[in-house]
This record gives sequence, structure tokens and C-alpha cells, in this order.
Amino acid sequence: MAIVLLSFSCSGIVLWVIDEVLLWDILPDAWSLLVRALLIAGGIVTFVLVVMNVLLSLALTAEANASRAGLPDYAVSRRAKRRMRQSLVAGLVAIALIIGGLQITNHFRAQAAAEAARSEFSQAQTDLNTSMQAVLNLFTPPLLEAIDTNTLAEKGQLGNLSKLLSAIKASFPHSPNATLLVPAAQPPFKYARINSSSIRSSNDGKLQLSPELYTTFPSEQETQTIEQLFAGELPALTDPLAGQMINNTLPSTWGVLKRDGQVIAVVYLQSELLYDLVPYGASPAFHHEGPDSLLSN
Repeated sequence: MAIVLLSFSCSGIVLWVIDEVLLWDILPDAWSLLVRALLIAGGIVTFVLVVMNVLLSLALTAEANASRAGLPDYAVSRRAKRRMRQSLVAGLVAIALIIGGLQITNHFRAQAAAEAARSEFSQAQTDLNTSMQAVLNLFTPPLLEAIDTNTLAEKGQLGNLSKLLSAIKASFPHSPNATLLVPAAQPPFKYARINSSSIRSSNDGKLQLSPELYTTFPSEQETQTIEQLFAGELPALTDPLAGQMINNTLPSTWGVLKRDGQVIAVVYLQSELLYDLVPYGASPAFHHEGPDSLLSN
């Protein structure tokens, strides 16, 4: 039996190594999980059988040596047998109780960790919503004019925008990354995404703007959300959205910049300090619905 299990284990290990390590992807996902489970179960059973075979071999060797030496047979009393059975039952019950206790403890620890994570998530979200109004008020009239007319480089505002984006990350709770979404200046692109990495220095020392351009967004939900923000409306996000611009599965918030009563840009803040907050790999564990009102400068 042990030899058969070892043969199957070796075959399974070869398949698993080819599929997972060499990345040949020869097994479907369901089969890959099945092979992994069989490898673990087969390995445990094989190990137990090998240990049993070793113990039996030692017992047979000891019995043979005792027979050759002419030693009398060792008789186990009924009382000793009863104690052995009782000890075995007690050991099995103790193991079951320990496993059950560990499971219950792990369950309560997971609940406590999830509750603590939810509280921290909510607090970070509240802090970002509070910070957004102050962030929007930091955009000066010259900077708003340059954003509105797509002349950040021509009006010499790239340096000011770069400093502002860096200052927001350093000045507000949870070190939020600030991102601007503005209408793109050149068709067929519709939006341009600007963050601190979009402003770079050229070889001659001049600042250049290299925004990420979009014709639309992969998610219809995110597309509608962005359109509502540029229309001056507050989007209602009741479901998780992990998009290119908006991600409500992390502490984040958004508002708009206005000039002459018109929305000229969407400002988005996101903190990544709590990126690994989710306990036990649940994805996504939490999400929020955004600010209670549409914030603007």
C-alpha cells in the first residue's frame, strides 16, 4: 500500500511541479487544486504507513531475537489492556477537544480582527472625507486657470502642481495619494489622469507633463461615476468598485474643482497605508459609498 501511494505521490508531484513551478499550465484550475489536496493527503497517509511499517519491522525483529534467546512470552494483563484502551480513548478525545478549541479560538480571533479592521477602515475613510475640503481649497486661481485651459506647462504651473501633490501626501492623515482627472486636450482621448509621477524633469531640466490618457474606462460603473462627477452630481456607489480612477474598496474620497461654476477636474484621494488591512485574504472585505455630499472648492 505504501509503495502504491508513493508511486501516486511521485506522479502527482511531477504534475504539480510542471503545472505550478514550470508554469506550463497543463492542468485545469480545479484539477490543480485536486492534485494539491491529494498530494497533501497522500503524503500524510504515506508517512503514517511508513512509520507503521518501521514499527512493525522493529517489533518482528525484537520477537525473533527473543525467540532465539529463549525468552518467555510476555503476557499483557487484562487490566493493562483496559488501561491502554482508556488511554487511547482519552488521547483521541483530548486531540478532538484541542482541535475544536483551536477552531473556536481562531473563529473568535478572526471576528475580532475583522471588527478592528473595519473600525480602522471607517476611521481612515472619515479622516479622508474631512481632509478633502481642505485639499480642494489649496488649488489657487492661477492653478485652476491652467487646469481649465490645459496650459499647465505654458503658464509655468507644473512645478506648483507637483509640489502641491507631494505636499498633500505629506500633510494629511494616512498619507493620501492625490490624483487629478481632467478632460483630455487632444481627441480621441476623453480624460487625462495626472498624479505626482506624471510630472517629470527632462534632460534639459524642464518639467514635462505625461498624463495617463483614457478614451473611456473598462468598467461601466466607473464610467458613469466619472460622468456624474463632471456633471456636478454626487454618484451613489453601493457596490464595490476597484477601477482605474475610483476605488472604494480602499480608504478614499473624491471631490471636484470648479471655475466659473463649471467642473474642470475631479480630485481623488486614496490611502494605501491600509492596503494589507484585510484579514485572512478576503477581497474585498470592506467598501464605502464615498462622501455624503459633493465637495468642491
